[in-house]
Amino acid sequence: MNRVARLSVLSLSTAMLLVGGAAQAQEVDPRLPDPSMTADISPRKGQTAFDFKLKGSVFGIKMISARYKGMIGQEDYSVYSDMKTSGIAALLKKQRLWSYTDGNYDETDLKPVNHIQQNLNKKSRRVDAFYDYETQKVSQKINPRYGSMGKPPATKSQAFNSDDVNSAMLKVLMTEHRLDGEICQETIPVFDSKQHYTLRFEKVEDTRYKFQGKRYPAVKCHVYLNPISGYDPEDLPSTDERRKPVVVHFINRPEYDLYMPVKFTYKVGGFKATVKVTSADIIKG
Repeated sequence: MNRVARLSVLSLSTAMLLVGGAAQAQEVDPRLPDPSMTADISPRKGQTAFDFKLKGSVFGIKMISARYKGMIGQEDYSVYSDMKTSGIAALLKKQRLWSYTDGNYDETDLKPVNHIQQNLNKKSRRVDAFYDYETQKVSQKINPRYGSMGKPPATKSQAFNSDDVNSAMLKVLMTEHRLDGEICQETIPVFDSKQHYTLRFEKVEDTRYKFQGKRYPAVKCHVYLNPISGYDPEDLPSTDERRKPVVVHFINRPEYDLYMPVKFTYKVGGFKATVKVTSADIIKG
C-alpha cells in the first residue's frame, strides 16, 4: 500500500482545530496547510489549475483517500497533495499527511524551489526544504529529526538532482504538452527528504479509458520503483515488490495541455490495491 500511496504522490489532510477554554479564543492548528493551498481552484489568466480527488481500496474495502491539486503557469507551478488511510488500513498503520511544492519550469524540466511535508500523526514530523540552484544544494529543516538517514544516506548531490514527490508526478502529467519527451518513457529520480529512489516508467500501450461517462484517448503504463539510498534495511522493498510494477492509466487532455491520472493498480502476491480518481476539475484561466 505504501508504494501505491508514494507513486501517486497523493495524500489527504484533515482539518483540526485547537480549541481553548471558555475564556480563550479558537486557534488554528499550526500543522494545517495555509487555507490558500486547499481552497477551490481559481486560476488567473495564463494559468491552468486542477483538482483531483482519489479513493483507494484493497479487495473492495476502502483504504485510502487522497487529493492532488495544483496550478501551472507559463513558467511556474505549485502543487498540494494530501492523504489519509481509513478502515482496516488505518488500524494497521494510520497515516494522515499533506505536502506542498512550488517551483519553476521550462520545456526541459521542473525545478522545485520550496517543499513542505507535514505528518499529522504521532511525532507530527515536519520537513521544510529549499532548493538553492546557485549552490546546487537542498537545505532541509526536519523536526523532529529522523532517527536514521538510512544506510547509506542519500548524498547532497542525489537530494538536489531529484524531484520531490509532488513535482515527479506533475512532470509526468506535463510531458508531451509543456515538457519535451514522451509520456511513460523516462526515469525520474525522487528524494522524499530521506529516501532516494527512481521511478522508471514504461509505456505498455495506447488505449482508451472511460471517465465520467466519456471515453478519452489514454496511455497504460508500468512504473517500477528502484531504491537507491536513504533506506533502513527493514524499509527496503522485497525482490518481488521491485519486480512488480504499479499499473497506471493516464488520459490525454490536450485542451488543457495536460495528461490526467485516472487509475493506479498494484498487485503483488495475494495483495491487490486500486486507487481511482473519483472527481476531477480542470480550469484554464
